[in-house]
Amino acid sequence: MLSYKKNQVSRAGVITAIGRFHNDYMIKRVTAVLDEIGDHTADVWLVDGDLHIRGDLDLIDESVYLLVVLGDLVVDGAYGDYDYPESFLLVTGNMRARDVVTGGWLEVHGDLSTDRLIGDDYNDCGADIGGDVHAQLFYSEHHHFAIGGALIANAVIGEPSLEIATRPAVIDVNDPRMLEHFDRDLLNAYDDEDDDGNDITCVDGFDDFRELKRRVNAGLPLRTTAARDN
Repeated sequence: MLSYKKNQVSRAGVITAIGRFHNDYMIKRVTAVLDEIGDHTADVWLVDGDLHIRGDLDLIDESVYLLVVLGDLVVDGAYGDYDYPESFLLVTGNMRARDVVTGGWLEVHGDLSTDRLIGDDYNDCGADIGGDVHAQLFYSEHHHFAIGGALIANAVIGEPSLEIATRPAVIDVNDPRMLEHFDRDLLNAYDDEDDDGNDITCVDGFDDFRELKRRVNAGLPLRTTAARDN
């Protein structure tokens, strides 16, 4: 792993690497920041080949503004990026992580495989996946995703901000089937009666999205065994 701040990779080397971004804005944004990054705590990392992280990879915790992996990226734990402070990840191969929570700029030219893929809130950033996305659960929140291949997921939650050739079937955030995937305390759920007087449970979206993200980052289930048995 080469560090820009430690002079292990040149400005020209970084410019060449980010030229692989498909998004012109990302190239312009990172190029502009290179001239002032000496005033920031964050660094630019370049990996010429595959990268395997044996724990979590959080770009804020690592003080990384930009990570470029010229190969495949494997993260045994959770991966996280953010819109503030803004962070960028470019993977020219495939990416695999236990879980992904993305609010920054994420570009993967190959496939992305993960358990839970969560978009983080309203912002101007987005994720661009050139190949297929494989996930047990996908919830984009209001984060934009462009997927060049297929979205293969056991559950797609909400109406995702999604650019894709074939849109998937979704479970609306107000659908009672949300209780099949999330604990009740994560949801705005309440008991009611239908028109025939039968007891029903109604759902009105998420109650605690921060707790949902915390569980994903910690590798914890979103629906516990106790809740499943009740």
